[in-house]
Amino acid sequence: MESTQIELLPAAYEDLNDSFDYILLENMDATEHMLAKIINSLQQLEVFPKLGVKLMEQSLAAYEFRMMIIDSYIAFYRLIDNKVVVYRVLNGARDYVNLLGIH
Repeated sequence: MESTQIELLPAAYEDLNDSFDYILLENMDATEHMLAKIINSLQQLEVFPKLGVKLMEQSLAAYEFRMMIIDSYIAFYRLIDNKVVVYRVLNGARDYVNLLGIH
């Protein structure tokens, strides 16, 4: 089976930095564990790019966005050609429709 390339957009990196800067103040071990879990989960998309579920919200479905739930975080991505493009990695409590900027 062919491996798919994964690309995290700058906003996804920024999401991870912001989230983990906050958590790091409380518990360094938990931060490292959660970051490793997110990275390992995203790496699964190299082999199974359609592992995440399609979003049903109309404005996001039109762009064929998918999401992967990783504990309390949600990674939003699209499969474009042979590449998984990760747009955001957000806490599940956030208003992702507005944060993704698609209306």
